[in-house]
Amino acid sequence: MTPPAALSACDLLEQALRCSMASGVELTDDVRHFMAVTFGDASAATLQTLLADESSAERDSLLDLVFFPDPRLQQALEPVLTEHPPTEAAVGLLAERLKAAPLVAHLRFPETDMALPAAMPVFGVDAFLARLNLAWQPVADLAAAITDLDTRPLSPTGDALQGRNRLRVCLRNAALKQTAVQVRFLCDFFARMPPEDDGFVDKLGFMLVFMNEHEDATNLYQALMDRKKFLFQHLHKARRTAALTDRSNMETLIMTGVRIPHFDIDAAERTLALIDSIAVAVFGRTEWLGGAPREVDLGNADGGLDPATIIRRLS
Repeated sequence: MTPPAALSACDLLEQALRCSMASGVELTDDVRHFMAVTFGDASAATLQTLLADESSAERDSLLDLVFFPDPRLQQALEPVLTEHPPTEAAVGLLAERLKAAPLVAHLRFPETDMALPAAMPVFGVDAFLARLNLAWQPVADLAAAITDLDTRPLSPTGDALQGRNRLRVCLRNAALKQTAVQVRFLCDFFARMPPEDDGFVDKLGFMLVFMNEHEDATNLYQALMDRKKFLFQHLHKARRTAALTDRSNMETLIMTGVRIPHFDIDAAERTLALIDSIAVAVFGRTEWLGGAPREVDLGNADGGLDPATIIRRLS
């Protein structure tokens, strides 16, 4: 008797996807907000009506939100991706299968037991799979660093495998180029930044975005310090403007030529704290910006001042 052929990465991924979707997908706040804003109601009855109306233009946007991969689905797929890494060809084959036999999700509202079946439209398959970054895999050094890390603190239940899957999903979503600089930084980050730190996930998330923005950087420490200086300077200007607005009304400031920039002071302060914490932990140092940048009144100089006068005023 011929033994059954081993399941391929494509087979296993398809099974995991269909099983996870069939077990139920809870509607996110984003989906319910879209329904409330677009249709004036976010009830199960409204959703059922929308899913049945194939002529509705808004239905396509709704389904795009419904089939946006969530952490639960991604963590369910991660063991398969780790043990059976798919190639781009396997992902392409999976796309063909999902277009031929649509993926069906059972949509659930948190406050009810009702489950509404919804089939993924053909037009949404490629975008759905692209968001999952299925073919991305950590290089050997990074994979080893993840394996050596105590990932139990990253799991709500203290389960190391669950924590490792959560970590790998974060990296997969970032889909870094994995340059030598990026890999070395992440290995150092995992070795020197304790996962039990309450800010571990926020710091990692910040750095993954930062490294994508600076994917060709050869010196991440200097890139971080440059960002720190930029934020520090704009933070000082924003605080000075805030102090001015406390003393004068907006109309007066505008009439005198003062521009009121939009700058999130709280976000900047949080980012500065993240940068310092990361730099000290990973690089063992940070740059101290000793005091706010000093601005000197040159008396509305129009270029007519001689160099000696400018130097004297700046002294």
